[in-house]
Amino acid sequence: MTAADREDCAVKWCDESGVHTVHRHYVESIPADSGRWVLGVNVVRPHSSTTGVELTTVPRHGRSTVVRLGTHEADLLREAIHEAVERIQRRTGRDAL
Repeated sequence: MTAADREDCAVKWCDESGVHTVHRHYVESIPADSGRWVLGVNVVRPHSSTTGVELTTVPRHGRSTVVRLGTHEADLLREAIHEAVERIQRRTGRDAL
């Protein structure tokens, strides 16, 4: 994508080019489950609604799934993932003894 493509969109942070109704900024693509999946994380503003977070699961074979979260829901997910990782790390340290 060139800088000229991005100029087509009035939303400065949008990475989409051409005609589109969903504005999207690609943040991260995370390989998961030994490369069987990719989890995409994007900032998204569909149509004229509020800006939120979009999670996209992309399997090696099959259909992708998209889940859109408001900022509050995304923050709750962030906290839950952080807690899960902390629990794994505590357990790993305890189980290693």
